[in-house]
Amino acid sequence: MRVTPLRSGTQFSFDVLAGALTGREAANASGTFHFSGNPGGEIHLRDGGVVCAQSAGSPGPDALLLRTGRISESEWAAALATGTRGGIGATELHVVAMMAAHDAAFTIAAGDVDDCAFIPEAPGVAFAMSVPIDPVQLLRETSRRITSLLAMEHPLRPHRDRLTSTRGSRLRVLSPLRAEILSHATGGPTARDIAFASGRGVYPVTVEASRMAADGLLTVVTDTSPPSPELGVDIPLPRSLRSRPRLDPDEEKP
Repeated sequence: MRVTPLRSGTQFSFDVLAGALTGREAANASGTFHFSGNPGGEIHLRDGGVVCAQSAGSPGPDALLLRTGRISESEWAAALATGTRGGIGATELHVVAMMAAHDAAFTIAAGDVDDCAFIPEAPGVAFAMSVPIDPVQLLRETSRRITSLLAMEHPLRPHRDRLTSTRGSRLRVLSPLRAEILSHATGGPTARDIAFASGRGVYPVTVEASRMAADGLLTVVTDTSPPSPELGVDIPLPRSLRSRPRLDPDEEKP
């Protein structure tokens, strides 16, 4: 089975992300970094802290929240219209917003970034974290996720590798997550597409799909474009951040 690694642009994309969030422009600033590319995204700052990160390539906090079944789509739409939380606690909203922010940052870095622009304005987002997170914390977690993915036996490109099930894969006893991924792997969807269809984060879906590829449950639909060059197994932090300890890969994440 031929599995194409993440594009070599991942290193450049992460460097752009890290340079923006640790640069002079971001210090104590309020505004939005716009990262154009595939899929690109936005990171919103308030007084230098990250209050929201979003990308067209990853499900937002609303999709993650709706998947829990704690609130219906109509109830959530009404809650947004009235400025209420629709019965969802502030802590739960913050956790879901933080999960979506980490997933969006990973999605931006795992794709291609063409350009970055900062617009100094108060971030107007519908679903912001109640407590901003340190940009360095966001970068460390993004670095950890990309490094962990690249260290796998068959790392998949979340936005490019189209997945299909292998013969006999549906005869095996599968976990609910694997069964859901398999049900969507029909030859056209990527890990990103499956994440949207299932209301899950792009990173956990990509990691599990990569494991399934290694286990012979999934295969990548042959791409006619030339294969991308191999990447190293690590995506380093900028030099200014390397003195800070990395997160423990075994540490539990939200």
